[in-house]
Amino acid sequence: MNYPFSAVFGMEAAKDAIRCAVCSPGVRTVLIRGPSGTAKTVLCRSLTDLSGKRMVNIPAGADTERLFGSVDIEKFLDTGELCLEKGLLAEADGGFAFVDDINLMDERTAVAVMDAVTTGRIMTERDGISSVQAADIVLVATMNPDEREMSDHLLDRFDVCVCVSPEEGQDARKEVLSRRMAFEDSASEFRKSYSEEVEKERAGIEYASKIIPLVQVSDELRLIISELCAKVGAEGVRGDIAVLNTAKALAALDRRDTVTRSDVERAAAMCLVHRRRYDAEPPEPPEPPEDQQDEDDQEEPPDDQNDDQEEPPEPPEDRQDQEEKDQDEGTDSLPRLDDMMFEIGRQFRVIDYLGKGKAPKASGSRNGRRSECESAGAYGRQVSSRIPDGKTDDIAFGATMRAAALCQKGRERGSMRIVVEDQDLREKVRRVRNGCTVMFLVDASGSIGARRRMSAVKGAVLSMLKDSYVKRDKVGLMVFRRRTAEVILPPTRSVEYGYKLLEDIPTGGRTPLSAALVTAGEYMTSYSRSHPGERCFIVLMTDGRSNVASEEGADPNEEARRIADSMRIPGTQWIVVNTGNGFRLFDSASELAAHLEALYFDLEQLDADALAASVRSAARFG
Repeated sequence: MNYPFSAVFGMEAAKDAIRCAVCSPGVRTVLIRGPSGTAKTVLCRSLTDLSGKRMVNIPAGADTERLFGSVDIEKFLDTGELCLEKGLLAEADGGFAFVDDINLMDERTAVAVMDAVTTGRIMTERDGISSVQAADIVLVATMNPDEREMSDHLLDRFDVCVCVSPEEGQDARKEVLSRRMAFEDSASEFRKSYSEEVEKERAGIEYASKIIPLVQVSDELRLIISELCAKVGAEGVRGDIAVLNTAKALAALDRRDTVTRSDVERAAAMCLVHRRRYDAEPPEPPEPPEDQQDEDDQEEPPDDQNDDQEEPPEPPEDRQDQEEKDQDEGTDSLPRLDDMMFEIGRQFRVIDYLGKGKAPKASGSRNGRRSECESAGAYGRQVSSRIPDGKTDDIAFGATMRAAALCQKGRERGSMRIVVEDQDLREKVRRVRNGCTVMFLVDASGSIGARRRMSAVKGAVLSMLKDSYVKRDKVGLMVFRRRTAEVILPPTRSVEYGYKLLEDIPTGGRTPLSAALVTAGEYMTSYSRSHPGERCFIVLMTDGRSNVASEEGADPNEEARRIADSMRIPGTQWIVVNTGNGFRLFDSASELAAHLEALYFDLEQLDADALAASVRSAARFG
């Protein structure tokens, strides 16, 4: 017996999303995000109170045969005819499909489910059967982002996505507890106490369903919707359509036949938050206040600046001398006025830098392309079946039955419909995506800040973060400057955190390259051991010039190269990206890459469009 819809405390945004899905034919997919214990599942299961339609539960681990249908084995044995046995999606026709923790579902399977819901067609092609079934389904799903994030292109397929959080106030938590205890004591009595409110909700939704075709949206509001979608960087027009349909549903639920600006604002909050692209348009750097311009202007100081004032950023050689002087005076631990904040520079389409490049030593080259590989266990996407080599626990039931059905002649069946022998057994062949973990190790010292090179570096890092995210890789971020290196973003699939952190990375100070190599090596050694079989990459973005040694009296560059010679992490490939500005006295980054046996790139080589333009230019004038 389900918990009554009206008895769920709070969660008004989530309730509005469900109301819209029930009353509007244009809202087909709803996602409710939030941590565990926030009543997401309870609320979703209660929506049958509002519509009276059935709900079919779809397990996150369901395979394509169970979802889309497979051969009806019983009928095949009776008549010898291949017929389709309907799957879960066909059972949900005319009602609701509910997926709890959809983020744990295989992504290709989730995309196929979303396609069936949004197109209204269930397509099945397997085992000699080709079928297309019409289906009218509303998909409601939940996810806990703490367990696993969902890719942008899958999130974009949800018309509505709302976030819920636990109730914080003591009175609210007390009320939730009281209602839950009353439900457990007597579910029927508890439902009866809310029957009037549930009936009122149902009547309101029925009325909204009738008038929603009559709801009008002005041209001015349509323009506002388009502007909002463009502002958040929503790709395609799914966001525009979702906001429009949701705004109409909200107006109908308020018993109005005209959409207002308030409806559009509420709909935008429900339909655009999950479509927002933090990398769509990097924000313009803020203008410094006038009263700080004279005091803290470090990028373009006047020529007659006094010697006793704080020195502005200078070429690496002068900067190092000044920092060594500061260190001798014991001021290294104090806040420095030469710290600079650079905006994120131009972003670009990135080449396949994990699989290509110029390795200084051939022995260090490894293939870094993302691919699929065969699963070693009973997990992953089933692609086929085969005769097992020995004992198997992952039996392909359909394939086994089909193999056995063709061999029944001559077998003693007795009272059994079908006899399965050892030679009939088939096991599932599954494939999983072989993703990567990419740790970006970024030099944020003063030498990178000189001539505003850090802005270009930030743009390149964000471009590479986006590229890894699109390919479903985990990305992490480690920064080194002054005397230490620190992990500011552990490996994750969420690019938005990387964008926010990139904006706030200060630049300035010395270059502790040795400490950075050691810290990155220790971290990724531990990480690779806890993630066996996962390919890892460390992308070191530096000009290769060190001026801080870990051992007293040691030459910083010689020490860094010595550490690099011994830096071998199982399952991890180093990649060095030279962030120098092209006026190097010697190629320190390339030399460091050789000692690391790393793939090597200049920063500009990562830009696929610029590289293509160079090739076209060479072909034109060559």
